[in-house]
Amino acid sequence: MRGLALALILAACQTTVDDSGDAVERYRFALDAGAPAEPVELATLEAGVDVRASMLCANARNERLGLEGEGYLRALNDRRRAAAAWLPRLNLTPSYFLRESGTGPDNGLDLPLVATYEVNPHGVENEQRRARFEARRRLALLYAAQDTLLIDVARTHFGVLQAERARVVLQGSLALQQARVDDVRARNEVGVARPLDVALSESSLVDARVALINTERSARNGRSLLAFLTGASIDGAVLVRTLELPEELRSVDELEALALAQRPDLAAILNEVEAAGHAIEVAQAQWWPRLSVDLAGFLARDSLPSDIDWTGLFRVQLPLFEGGKIRADIADAFSFLREAKLRQSLLQRSIRRDVEVAHTNLSTGKERVTALRLQLAAADEAFAQAEALYDAGLATNLERVTAQDQRLRTALALENAELELGIFRLDLLRATGTLHAWLGLERPIDPEGERAEAR
Repeated sequence: MRGLALALILAACQTTVDDSGDAVERYRFALDAGAPAEPVELATLEAGVDVRASMLCANARNERLGLEGEGYLRALNDRRRAAAAWLPRLNLTPSYFLRESGTGPDNGLDLPLVATYEVNPHGVENEQRRARFEARRRLALLYAAQDTLLIDVARTHFGVLQAERARVVLQGSLALQQARVDDVRARNEVGVARPLDVALSESSLVDARVALINTERSARNGRSLLAFLTGASIDGAVLVRTLELPEELRSVDELEALALAQRPDLAAILNEVEAAGHAIEVAQAQWWPRLSVDLAGFLARDSLPSDIDWTGLFRVQLPLFEGGKIRADIADAFSFLREAKLRQSLLQRSIRRDVEVAHTNLSTGKERVTALRLQLAAADEAFAQAEALYDAGLATNLERVTAQDQRLRTALALENAELELGIFRLDLLRATGTLHAWLGLERPIDPEGERAEAR
């Protein structure tokens, strides 16, 4: 019998095996459902890095999701802890005694195996429900963090594209303006052009160089930020604008209804409201009696009376002088519920605003692109006429430089507008909670919930 007790003690003292790999897999499963099996390596994409590749790479590598995932894991552990409150506790409590008796020193060893069962049924049941909704809330927050990261990556990706496209346009304009400056200088030397024409051309050339320097800085900083968000090196990688999005034809009301049903941050608030409601029940359950049972079986007993093999104790505990504490706990629980409902109302209005703003941006963005294309065509025609008139001696260099600057500004504005249109499309997907679906990701509603309680 003593050998059995020793074996139990040694088993209890064994070091717990580290299951961090399995634990991480539990929230990675929620994040990576529908994603490619292997992480995207941006540097190896021969066709260029599009916004999808950047977003998937960030989803696989960015530590921000891991930080939120650990909170989800702790919520799952809390569910398991709440479910375990229904189970009894079994403890081996060996004790050695040494005492003086009439016949001399007396010593011995008691090996009781104690089973304790203490429960407040109403409180435990509602605590388990609260923990269930809290786990769902943390999962929704994990999905909300994923959406935030993905849209940040998309905006950064398009920001880099804007800067690099502007750089190409400015480099072409710079080469053209350098040729114009050389031409005006040559004309001035032979007396055909005025010194004012040379100064105007050189000023326009310097402005283009300054704009190019600023654009190159923006491109480098954008690439650095994109590498930080994706957790991958993009040095030398070619960013492309490939973006396939269906035309959005739904009304604002339909999009708002979709957002209220799909947004993970709203789902988190709704689960918080449910959890707060059950937290009130948990606080009120403190008024209920608590039942406890202690059963002790002796594997070995040297103390007197040594012929007792087991003992039992049944208790019912009633709170008598804890009214102030319990009332305060209940008041706090109601306060948390009201706070959660206020956040829910605020977020619902915020979601409606997000959808309206995103829809307006997309609609006006389309109109802006159409208008800028017409403006660029007109600017091309104006520049061609100014160039022809200048060559014929019927226009001044100022008119030619002005037409050239107008064409450059219009081309840059069109490039930015077309890229912004892609951002506006993704913003609308983010506002309606469907960005992950466009990316091909799936979102299990409760991937670990029921299994976590059963463990």
